Amino acid sequence: SGLEERRITQVSGGQLQRACICRSMMNRPEILFADEPTGSLNKRAASEVMTELVRLNHEGTSVLMVTHDGRIASCCDRILYLKEGRITEEGSHEELLALGGEYSDLYQMQSCWYREDYEGETSLEAAQASL
Repeated sequence: SGLEERRITQVSGGQLQRACICRSMMNRPEILFADEPTGSLNKRAASEVMTELVRLNHEGTSVLMVTHDGRIASCCDRILYLKEGRITEEGSHEELLALGGEYSDLYQMQSCWYREDYEGETSLEAAQASL
């Protein structure tokens, strides 16, 4: 049987997450809230979801996203870095890296994980581009 015929308990967490994301995009909302939209997804599915969220944003939908993944945050036009419920840094990915604060430290720490994901690729730009 096809995926469309399965019960909700018969699909994976990633499949369910993608279906929920698609459902939230269908009506072209003015604002879309996304809490860890790629959290249960593999690299390819995460890339597809982010491509669609960026496209939707360019078409006029505001996307407010929460993520702990630096690769996902780096796709955003504006990043608010929160610590203990307060905004401690604000700017684009490039601006926050140049600032050299906690966002930059966290991104650099996570970058070693990104390198492992990309079969020996050492360029963060290559990792980010293939996301």
